[in-house]
Amino acid sequence: MAALIHGWQEDPGFADKIASACYQQYNKLPRKGKPQRGKEWTLLAAVVMTVSRDDLCTPYDVKVLSVGTGSKCIGQTKMNKQGTVLHDSHAEVVARRAFLRYLYWQLNNAYRGKGSEIFLSPDKNGRCSLKLGIEFHLFTSHTPCGDASIFRKDFEKDNADENVGQAVHDTDCDRTIGETETKKRTINSLEHSKKTRHQTADENCTSLECGDDKFLNEKTLTDTICDNSSKVSIDDATCACKYPRLTEPSAKSRTLEVTCKPAKKCCTECCSQCNINIPSVVTCIDTSTCNTDDHRDIHRTGAKCVPTGDQDRLQPGVDYHKVGVLRTKPGRGDRTLSMSCSDKIAKWNVLGCQGALLSHFITWPVYFQSIVIGSCPFNLDAMQRAVFERCIKIKNLPEGYIIQQPRIVRSQIPFIHSKQEVQQGSSEKKLVPSPTAIIWYAKPNAQVSVAVNGYRQGVTAKNLGKPGSRCSICKKELFSEFIRLKAVPSREQMPETLLCRSESMTYFDYKQAATEYCQARDQFLMVFDTWVVTSAEFQQFFSE
Repeated sequence: MAALIHGWQEDPGFADKIASACYQQYNKLPRKGKPQRGKEWTLLAAVVMTVSRDDLCTPYDVKVLSVGTGSKCIGQTKMNKQGTVLHDSHAEVVARRAFLRYLYWQLNNAYRGKGSEIFLSPDKNGRCSLKLGIEFHLFTSHTPCGDASIFRKDFEKDNADENVGQAVHDTDCDRTIGETETKKRTINSLEHSKKTRHQTADENCTSLECGDDKFLNEKTLTDTICDNSSKVSIDDATCACKYPRLTEPSAKSRTLEVTCKPAKKCCTECCSQCNINIPSVVTCIDTSTCNTDDHRDIHRTGAKCVPTGDQDRLQPGVDYHKVGVLRTKPGRGDRTLSMSCSDKIAKWNVLGCQGALLSHFITWPVYFQSIVIGSCPFNLDAMQRAVFERCIKIKNLPEGYIIQQPRIVRSQIPFIHSKQEVQQGSSEKKLVPSPTAIIWYAKPNAQVSVAVNGYRQGVTAKNLGKPGSRCSICKKELFSEFIRLKAVPSREQMPETLLCRSESMTYFDYKQAATEYCQARDQFLMVFDTWVVTSAEFQQFFSE
């Protein structure tokens, strides 16, 4: 008899259900905007809703609310100060912005008393809350660009099966590439050593497997680290709030990869504040016998470190990238100002995915409860590091704002238009990314739109400045949706942040009027102080 499932969190098939629903919705869309067969590939993302049910056989329903495809960005010289150009057409960004259109439609229904499938009627403060049992999830057919895409190739292979349908939350901070993966690998290595040598260690000691077959306990290792810094470099021998950096070994050397318990003098208060999961194994691995192609290389990202922040080391192998830093998306010659998808998702996990304008109307921030990744190169630790662990240092958020830690799971179902899938069935020597971005959201009779280079597909050069050239999710169109929604509530229903507002306010002015959101944003930027903030001159436009 199959075990009863009480929610999506307990469903081992959840990731595949979400992926299947998204692919089915994509397949229903018109052919327009999809990659040319056998020549092009694209990326897919979607926002999905789950609705809890009092039914043990079917404990939750799944509905796809928005779909986006794309992998392009425009350079900073092509940015538009009137908000009529879509600057970032990566799939995750397109899907999230299409989701905003859905939220505007549902809020419109709630304020008009027509009934919303997700929102309750406005409360005494003029804001709407989500109905009980409504939750949102982000699906992406690929690992987000930027920090989440940087991880060791050998660890991806070793942990491929472990990460399917699983979500493990740890909140280690200040890690560099390979450290959490090293923790898992060293534990496996230690267990294998214990079995083969039939050795046991005292419960109060930690074993060390070394190339010369010697075992040291934890005290001996700690003394060695503290007394001989030329052998192992460690940030703090008395507190484990920082783990030592994973070094790139030479082919002929053996390098200590260290993850250790705190010494007796450890500042336990500091560790508890950081909420560290401290690993307890230290091991010495002889890297000279490893496969150099996999052991010493990583998956790389095209996203570039922001100019004002730490830069990539650009050394061979695992030292090519610096992890945990902010990045902008690549452009062909003309650099973009769009932050990587890893960075944007991290921002959504603090400020919510609703943005500043919608926060006027919604009681609490809208967070994704899970992130589902399609069948692709993937590492759970890199994802967690990129999308929420970096945010742990953010403090003093307004009421309702949190550091959201979504469950991260992977599906085994591939996307038919992913680069890997197209390559397998194509005779073309070189595939290219599709230049188009498909935009869809779940409103009856809503047209599917396609964007190219930030404009609606098919628009001629002489019509670029006209309303018909805009895609439905550019800033100008979303601002127009906001103004239309603002006109619906009566004065008694009007949110307090929108009372006594001048009709001549700009897009930027209304964003600044969302006081709680702006307070949370300021706290976010105190930690991510090299974030490329869009200049106010690109936001000083009016609706039509």
